Amino acid sequence: MGFSAMNETTENFFEQRMTRLQTIVEALEADDLPLEKSMSLYKEGLTCANFCKSQLEKARHEISVWQDSEMQPSLEGREETFSAPENQL
Repeated sequence: MGFSAMNETTENFFEQRMTRLQTIVEALEADDLPLEKSMSLYKEGLTCANFCKSQLEKARHEISVWQDSEMQPSLEGREETFSAPENQL
């Protein structure tokens, strides 16, 4: 499985978890569920939310790394050396 195939699978799973989280929120907001069902949905919602948060943090980090690498000036062809004078300690 290549990177793009793995990335598509993760993206599809992210979308599925977001959709499920929205469904859970709607069900909990309806306020007509038994306590046990509400607790079960709440726990599942936390799992979905934590997964989505983790994926978003990973994506944010990847973008940050990419932006940092794009912003650094190219130092090719510059061979300046900096050295302290020999008499200084």
